[in-house]
Amino acid sequence: LDRWMQIFSSSRYKEVFWSFYLLTLFFGGFSSSMIVLLAGLVATLASYKKPPRPVGIPLSPMKLDVLLGRPIQASAEVPGLISNNNVTITRFGDKYVLAYRQSDVHFPSGKTRIVVAHSTDLCSWDIKWTYASGCDLRETLLFEMRGELMLYFFSLKPAHGQFKPLHIFCTTSKDGCKWQVPREVCYEGEVPWEIKVYGEGKDAIAYKSSYLGDHYGTKDVLVLFEQSRDGLKWEPVPPCTKESAAVYRGGVCEVSFELTKAGDLVAIGRNEDGDESGFGTQLFYAKKGSLGAWTKLKISLPWRFDSPRLASTVAGEIILFARYAPNRYQLAPSWMSFGNQKLINLVGCSLLPKSAAVYRLAPPSEWGETGEGAVQLIRCFEGSAGDTGFFSVTQEKGTGKDGWVVANYTSTTCQSHAPWIYGQMMPSHIYVFRCRAITIGEGASES
Repeated sequence: LDRWMQIFSSSRYKEVFWSFYLLTLFFGGFSSSMIVLLAGLVATLASYKKPPRPVGIPLSPMKLDVLLGRPIQASAEVPGLISNNNVTITRFGDKYVLAYRQSDVHFPSGKTRIVVAHSTDLCSWDIKWTYASGCDLRETLLFEMRGELMLYFFSLKPAHGQFKPLHIFCTTSKDGCKWQVPREVCYEGEVPWEIKVYGEGKDAIAYKSSYLGDHYGTKDVLVLFEQSRDGLKWEPVPPCTKESAAVYRGGVCEVSFELTKAGDLVAIGRNEDGDESGFGTQLFYAKKGSLGAWTKLKISLPWRFDSPRLASTVAGEIILFARYAPNRYQLAPSWMSFGNQKLINLVGCSLLPKSAAVYRLAPPSEWGETGEGAVQLIRCFEGSAGDTGFFSVTQEKGTGKDGWVVANYTSTTCQSHAPWIYGQMMPSHIYVFRCRAITIGEGASES
């Protein structure tokens, strides 16, 4: 795999093509060489065509808009460590704190390290702490709990061809500069996806969504939804219990959640491995008094909104930051065996282009049984292509609730039509954007 990645990352594709053309001309004659030339021309012309927005992903109503500032690179240039991704950002006092994965490749690697950087203006970033263990490290999550900054991440076996989670680690800091030695927390093999804190002071409660199980394998994946008063010890959210802690069992992972103005829960998860509802994306809902009792769609949305992050506006709109894929994820026909469907969907997804976007998530009352039209496109992110669409969101200093700073990563040497797998083999960097949500009408914010 390393050798193939070196070949692809060299980017000398024109030289390779013309080398093959000359070899064909020399050994196969004029007719064969013309066929090769024609095939190359057709392939090039095909790459110029822009796919239309899918009918199944409608546009958001014009009463809601999202304004984005310019992208600002936040990750450091380090020779040999060209893969900067899996980012998290938060505010701590008067500064922004960013943590991200930095490695030689996108895939699991023993050269990976976690980088923590600070900024007061989003333009200049100072590295304050790095950590490496010889394992792959990713899925960083920063949050503040009772005046203390906490950082979660998990370790993977450092093998390119595997996805084998080992442990979740947590480290804490009083100032964001000096960090405690990371310690193991939660379940072995668990993968944390999102941690949010609601309330202040002694009333603060942290909620965590995570997944556990045979991701990319043949067995089920479990989604956990837990709560904590200290950010370290977690317990299931009622009515779930320790004996029955999962809010979902099937093929969903990477679940983001948000509480509505009424206190109910909405969540969205990537149904990559598939379940009885299909493949693509699942939506979840739980009522205020029973946040651990999740209900889901009977039929999954056939599109993937990978690496989702939900946020809410003053007016109560639910905003989704996620990857944008103009092609359906469920490409395989349903009459095929489940295993073959899964394989074809995964391969097809890897070979198609991706971008990043902001969406509106319609209220649960409008989902129905299939969620048709529930995820509505607002806009795409500029300059996001290849391997991209891993968001983190925090409030911007000096603005209202509808003013955010959004962090994302993207491949930096890809065109918009580059396949996802190609982007994963290219250099990537972290960027931050100022972001404003504008709602026109009743309950709208003026920020």
